[in-house]
Amino acid sequence: MPNAKFKKWWLNILISLPVVTIGLVVGYINLYSGIDLSLRLYASVSLICAYLAIMLLGFYFVSREIKIGSTIISVLSVLILLYTSYLVYVNMRVYNSLNQMIRTQSEVDYSLVSMANNNLTEVSDLEGMTIATLNLTDDSALDVIYKFLEAEELRDSNQVIMYDSPISMVHDLYRGEVDAMIIGSNFVSLFSDNRGFENIEEETQVLDTFTIVTENNNLNSSSLTEEPFSILLLGTNSMEEGQIDSGQVNTLILTTINLQNLSVTMTSVPRDSYIDVPCINYAKDKLSHTHSAGTMCVVQTVEHLMGVEIPYYAKLNFRGMVSLVDTLGGIEVDVPVTITEQNSRRQFGEHMITVEEGLQRLDGEQALALSRHRKSFLNQDLTRVTHQQLVLKGIVNELLTEVSTVNEMLSILNVLGENMDTNLSIAEITSLAQYILDILPTFANSNPLEEIHIKNMVLSGVDDRVHTSYYAVPLYVIHLYEGAIADARESILINLEQMEPGFNYSFSFNGFNDNHETLWVQPFYNEPLINQWIN
Repeated sequence: MPNAKFKKWWLNILISLPVVTIGLVVGYINLYSGIDLSLRLYASVSLICAYLAIMLLGFYFVSREIKIGSTIISVLSVLILLYTSYLVYVNMRVYNSLNQMIRTQSEVDYSLVSMANNNLTEVSDLEGMTIATLNLTDDSALDVIYKFLEAEELRDSNQVIMYDSPISMVHDLYRGEVDAMIIGSNFVSLFSDNRGFENIEEETQVLDTFTIVTENNNLNSSSLTEEPFSILLLGTNSMEEGQIDSGQVNTLILTTINLQNLSVTMTSVPRDSYIDVPCINYAKDKLSHTHSAGTMCVVQTVEHLMGVEIPYYAKLNFRGMVSLVDTLGGIEVDVPVTITEQNSRRQFGEHMITVEEGLQRLDGEQALALSRHRKSFLNQDLTRVTHQQLVLKGIVNELLTEVSTVNEMLSILNVLGENMDTNLSIAEITSLAQYILDILPTFANSNPLEEIHIKNMVLSGVDDRVHTSYYAVPLYVIHLYEGAIADARESILINLEQMEPGFNYSFSFNGFNDNHETLWVQPFYNEPLINQWIN
């Protein structure tokens, strides 16, 4: 039998152990700086003071050899230790997931690429040859490219040609007009669906890679609950989980959120929009191609198009969306029309996914199929983006109404951590989370989405085929109506409280009714210049 002195020592240690886990919990609480400071201080001080009282009482019982009191405090200490250890585990998972998805810096990976059949095996073989690179507007990015060339001893001996279009640069590499090119490392997934470049992965070789890193100036510790803000929601067609920066950007939804008015605008921008690209010398190109110069190039292009400041973005890959929807147990969507589409791995035959018309619960593969399908629609991309808004609404509805347990929350954060990038800070995310948690009880038994005024818009335009020297076939594009851009921009600025409405203005969610009188952005605008675009 252990002696009395050892028993006292052991009981004192046991009673003291929860101090460690309580300290860790308090530390995590204060990492979530977006949560109200007074609330964090109250929770921290209350937790510390409550256990100090229990611990001192336990020490008293042990020192006085009061067996019943010592036993009760010891058991209570073990329970508190177990509970706070669980809280530490939960907070560790949450914090790690948030850190994994948050980008404190903007990073773009670039590759030095040559043709695979030109007998070049290493960078030094390029000495004296011609190297192509994009004519980036960002001087600091160009400086990094030049420093890379200098480090590889290619700056002085090589001719560097600047291109305003990534696809024209790829074309000239294939034709032998240049010996190598510097391009975003996602070039394979970006251009493999273009005629003539289907086998670009096998036909080219990467000689070296480097990364351009810029500080993200949008990160701050302010709350987003007081002032309206805009955020660009992006979806990439990466086929593997965890791959966020590869692939084309297939989904672009400019969202403005006014939490004080509980009003939201969602403006879908077709990926095939043929517009000026400010980050590549303001050259015209398809919006989806801007991802070759990184996420911020996509954001800046939409910002320039709409004339609206977009300080934030959130990017999710398509495989991640499948996992997210499945983790939620599916989403409810009123499907407008029956469609059949490839699965998330782009397989045909028995792997094709069919989604039937009508209100139903979709799993991840079905939600992705509905979001991606366009070929059977007359206005292809314009119809697809309306379906993407339906899927997004279904996801948000599940997040607000069905997620009720800690395990469900952790599973969702795990999926987002692995498959999502954002430049929202932890402070901003936690301030939004606190606001949502505070306001949800006020909706009583109603669906929160029914209390939020949502305005869904799609930028309309005219389909066209652009004939260029560097495409094997005419490039499919959409010329956006200036009237559509102006109408959407007006609604956006009103929701951001940067413009006064000219009449008694109110938001209302109108779904996707084809009645022109109820559409916020018309499907057709009588603009004379449209006829000059059509070949």
